[in-house]
Amino acid sequence: MTFFFNDEAIRKSRARAGRYRRILPATGAAFLILFIVLCALTRTGNARIMLFLSMGMMIAAGWAIIALWLFAAEPARAEERHLDGLAKGETEIREGRITLDSDVFRIPKSVRVRKVRLETGEDEPLSLNLNERFTPSMPTNGSLVRVQVVHKFITGIEVLEEGNGGTVPRGPSRGRRVWRAACRFFPAAVIWGMMAALLTGFVFNQITDTDPTHKIVIYADCGIRNAAELAEKLEHGLNGAVRMVKVHPFAYALFGTEALKHADLYIVPDSRKQDYAEWFEALPGTPPEGITVCDPESGSAVAGAYLTYASDNGKRELYRLYFGSGSAHREDGLALRAAELLMAVGEE
Repeated sequence: MTFFFNDEAIRKSRARAGRYRRILPATGAAFLILFIVLCALTRTGNARIMLFLSMGMMIAAGWAIIALWLFAAEPARAEERHLDGLAKGETEIREGRITLDSDVFRIPKSVRVRKVRLETGEDEPLSLNLNERFTPSMPTNGSLVRVQVVHKFITGIEVLEEGNGGTVPRGPSRGRRVWRAACRFFPAAVIWGMMAALLTGFVFNQITDTDPTHKIVIYADCGIRNAAELAEKLEHGLNGAVRMVKVHPFAYALFGTEALKHADLYIVPDSRKQDYAEWFEALPGTPPEGITVCDPESGSAVAGAYLTYASDNGKRELYRLYFGSGSAHREDGLALRAAELLMAVGEE
């Protein structure tokens, strides 16, 4: 008789399940450490790249762990529980002609099985179960067999007479297996993808932003190119006096003006100065009419590589730099220092 499990099989099953119990948390911890490293390496200049890199890594990591759980760790645990249950059960021997059904189904928290019909000569055939992975060991349908049974599971088989013209039992096709695996993986993968994107975005929002007292915020009513590069340049000039510098177009605060009201510096064309005049307040020693940053007549343009001083019709107009009345850095001199650094960008 060919036996499908023994003490050695139980030992290997336990070892395999234990191995996956160690691999899963170790894999999760490794990806978490990598995520922390990426966060630690994030700077204003590379924040956008690091965000997408971290998001992609988190999504891929989650998908890898989901696949490892669904197709390796969880089946190993189910096999371990299954064999432990069989080892504790009572054994019986039955004889009859065997027929293996083509359908495969999963017993909750257990192994995948195929139904076996054993005609013993009694009024009703005996309905048994077979662990799917032992399908290749089964004889042709209609064969006369002697089987060892525990809890209605076939745990051993001996062929007494090979069936004539019976079909050879086969498992599901490769295509069906792939489709079945995809159907199990896809829902969890989609849910994790959305969760990972939200989680990563939230974390990066925390590490790339801070309260007003630890950052300088500049709003420009014009187009901006390479805002992160300009912000990084100003951060370097401030020598760590603040954690970060933010450079935004006015459209950044499209759904709320509260952030605009508390900016440190504004760059506004003369044609729209009156729209925002209540937010401006000159610092002592600075011109009340603002500091000119773009003069179409002279052709001067402060930070012209980053700011596109153009009106709606595409023509350049006079732009000025103003200090915010609600700035958190009016008294400590950092707003003025940031303005001086910005003005120096055009002189490089």
